[in-house]
Amino acid sequence: MSDNPLEQIQAIAGEHFENYFIMVVHPEMEMEYVYDNVYSARGLLEMARDEMVETTFECLDDDDIDWEDAWNDEIDDEDSEF
Repeated sequence: MSDNPLEQIQAIAGEHFENYFIMVVHPEMEMEYVYDNVYSARGLLEMARDEMVETTFECLDDDDIDWEDAWNDEIDDEDSEF
């Protein structure tokens, strides 16, 4: 198995899931992503965006978002599905 953590995650996802889109952000704020199918990746991203809009940011436009609180490192366990 590869020493690259993203490649390891990709290998495991490929064994267990029909489609996947994996995105990570390095400490230097560089984004890296991998997916198995471009159409599935687009669908997964759209579904994730819609889910976040419906459950995380209950607002009508960008001005309604409290950005200070939105990027808070603390996670409310009551809101977490995991």
